[in-house]
Amino acid sequence: MIAASISAVVGFGVGLAIAWLAPPIQFWNAAPASLRPSLKDDYVRLISASYEVSGNLPLAKKRLDQLALHDPTRTFNELIAYEKHTLGSSAIQDALIHLGHALGYRLPYTAQRPAPGTRTALEPIAAPTQAIAMFALKEHTRLTCADEPESAYLRVAVRDQNGRDLPNMAISIRWANGEEVIYTGLKPERGLGYADLRVEPGKYAVTILNAPSETVADLTIGVAPANCRVDRGATPRGWKIVFQPK
Repeated sequence: MIAASISAVVGFGVGLAIAWLAPPIQFWNAAPASLRPSLKDDYVRLISASYEVSGNLPLAKKRLDQLALHDPTRTFNELIAYEKHTLGSSAIQDALIHLGHALGYRLPYTAQRPAPGTRTALEPIAAPTQAIAMFALKEHTRLTCADEPESAYLRVAVRDQNGRDLPNMAISIRWANGEEVIYTGLKPERGLGYADLRVEPGKYAVTILNAPSETVADLTIGVAPANCRVDRGATPRGWKIVFQPK
């Protein structure tokens, strides 16, 4: 009896210590299929919005496949119904309908706008009224090991002239022997105009691909210092880059 009581007390104490002292598990760069349902819904909206602009069906399908949706048809129907019943964005609603139809899903909805890449017979092609604004470097901040204690990152934000986030902006990140293209809006929890790339030590250049843009070059990433406190921010372990039209 005494031994059982002691075991219970010890077990309770160990459990309490683990609950209070053990650091919480943190996930970084998890696969899209690991996102919680609400974030998957946001991802589907962003993929649909991207398809509405580009008309690139294979790319949209590839991105949707990464989510590993249990029932894609049901997901699209529920999202469209939500947009209609809550008087949400009609543009997002049409984008969902267009992509759902293009993928062959059975959707009892009709979009108000023509599908990507189509045009009515009487609709003229509008001539551009003004030049597209050049995206300029708005912010250029070096991050240290105190900011990036685990890995080095290039963190990019793209905003419009009013400072609002811009999704679906293609960003080219180049280095000595390679290039990676990332897209804003794929991490909506950080902002629709946000994108990042985990990088290794070296020099990098960043520019926007689908709009006129300045290029930010010579972004140096140093080797992680053995002691961050002693380093005192001398080693660049990342960069925060913000683009905004002039």
